[in-house]
Amino acid sequence: MPEHLLEMQKIEKRFSGVHALKQVDFWLDRGEVRGLIGENGAGKSTLMKILGGDYHADKGEIFLDGKSVKIKDATAAAEFGISFIHQELSLFADLDIATNIFIQRLPQSGPVVLRKRMHEKTKELLETVGLSHYMPEQSVGSLQIGEQQLVEIARCLTMDTKILVLDEPTSSLTSKEVKILFELINRMRNNGVSVIFISHRLDELFEICDNITVMRDGEMIDTVCAAEVTQKELIYMMIGRELNEMYAGNRHAGREERLRVEHLTHKKRFRDISFSVCSGEIVGLYGLLGSGRSEIARSIYGLENFISGEVFIDGEKADIKSAAKAIRLGIGFVSEDRRREGLCLEHSVLDNLSVVCLGKLRKLLGYIDKRKENEMCRKNISDFHIAAERPRKAVKYLSGGNQQKVVIAKWLNINPKILIMDEPTRGVDIGAKKEIYGILSSLTALGIAVIVISSELNEVMSLCDRVLVLRKGMLVDEIKAEEMNKERLLSASMGGGEK
Repeated sequence: MPEHLLEMQKIEKRFSGVHALKQVDFWLDRGEVRGLIGENGAGKSTLMKILGGDYHADKGEIFLDGKSVKIKDATAAAEFGISFIHQELSLFADLDIATNIFIQRLPQSGPVVLRKRMHEKTKELLETVGLSHYMPEQSVGSLQIGEQQLVEIARCLTMDTKILVLDEPTSSLTSKEVKILFELINRMRNNGVSVIFISHRLDELFEICDNITVMRDGEMIDTVCAAEVTQKELIYMMIGRELNEMYAGNRHAGREERLRVEHLTHKKRFRDISFSVCSGEIVGLYGLLGSGRSEIARSIYGLENFISGEVFIDGEKADIKSAAKAIRLGIGFVSEDRRREGLCLEHSVLDNLSVVCLGKLRKLLGYIDKRKENEMCRKNISDFHIAAERPRKAVKYLSGGNQQKVVIAKWLNINPKILIMDEPTRGVDIGAKKEIYGILSSLTALGIAVIVISSELNEVMSLCDRVLVLRKGMLVDEIKAEEMNKERLLSASMGGGEK
C-alpha cells in the first residue's frame, strides 16, 4: 500500500505573472479529515481547483494510490473518486430536489427515468441530512441557502467518493445543521473516505479535523496535528503576525429610535414580530435555518411581502413595497448571497460601487458625473482597503473578503440611516473579517442603526448590543450584551427557552 492516498508534489501555478502556487507539497491519508486554511489569496482554492481539474498545474505531479495521474477536467476528477462541494453552489434552482441530487446518475430503465425509485431514495437522503420536512418534488430554488448546501451534501452521498473537498461548507449553516454535517463527515471517515475541509472558522477545524494545513502567499507553511496546536498559533501561521483584538467591541447605542416594526407577520415564515433599533446600535437576529431571520430582514427591505404589521422609520410609518423605496428611505441591505444578489460580477469595481447611488452622481441633464464617480470609487477603495489595483477590474476577480467590502462600501455611498447585514462575514478570511468588524464599529459611531444576521455565535455575542432570538418564525428571546452567553442563545434557538 502507498504511504498516502493523495500526494501533490511541487505544484506550481502562475496567472498573468502572478505566482499563485510556489512548490506546494500536499498529502492526504485514507480516512483522514484535513483542514486547509489561509487568508483569501493564500492559494488554497487554486490548489484544490488543480486537484479538481478546473486548473492545470504549470509544474508538479499528482499521485493517487501511489500512481501518477493527469486530472484533465472535472469529469476526470469524478472518475478518480474526487468530489467537490463548493462555496458557490452548483444546483439547478428550477429543478426539484430529487433531480438535483441524482442528476449525474438518474435511475433509468432504458430512456425512462424511474421517478418513484428516485423519490424514495431522495426521502432517505433528506432525512440523513436533516431536511425530512421537504418533499423530493419541491423546487430547490424555494430552499434557503443553507438548506441548498445540505442538498449538495446529499448528492455527494450518492457518489463513489474517495476524496471529498468541502469549501466553506458551514458558512450558511447554523449549529443544528453543522452538527448534522459533522456526523456525516465522521461516518465518511469511518468508511475510509478522506475529507479536505476548507474553512475560516477555526473552532470547527479543531472539532472535526485530524490535521490542519496552513497556506500563505501561495506557499505551504506547515501541516500540524489539530490536537497539538492552538488557535493563536494557527492565526500567526496564516497571517505571519499576531492578531490582537478580533472584534470591534465599541458601543455607541442609546440614541434615538431609527427603525421600529410592530406585529410583522408573513404568510409562511414568521408571525407577530415586534422590535426596534436605535441609531448607533447593532441588533442581532439569531436562529436556526428556517427560523425566519432572513425573511424578516428581506420583508423590512421590501424584497418579501408580509400580510400584516407595520414598519416605522424615524417614527413615521413606511410603506415599503420595493427595494427602490427602501433605498429612498435610507435602508441598505447586504444580502447573504453576495454573488447573486449583492454584486454584478461581470461589471467593474467602479460600476458596483456606484450602482445604488447614481441619483446623486447625475448632472443637471441626467448624465453621470464621471469625475465625481471616479473620486468616490478611489475613496472607497482607499477607505475600505479593497485590493483592486484598477477600478475598472471586474469584481468577479476579487477575493471573497474584497467582494464583501465592495458590497458594504456600495451601501454606505447612499448615506444610510439603517443597514441590514445578512451573514456579513460569510466566506471571508480572518484578516478581512477583522476589517469588516472595524467598519461596523465606525458605522455605529456615525449613528447608523445596524441589524446583523449571523450563524456564528462568537460573532453575534461580540458585535451586538442586543440579540433577538427566533425559533420557527417567532421571537422567543431578547438578550442584552451583558446577559449574553452561548448556552442561552442555543437554548432559546433550539427550544429550551421562551420569551
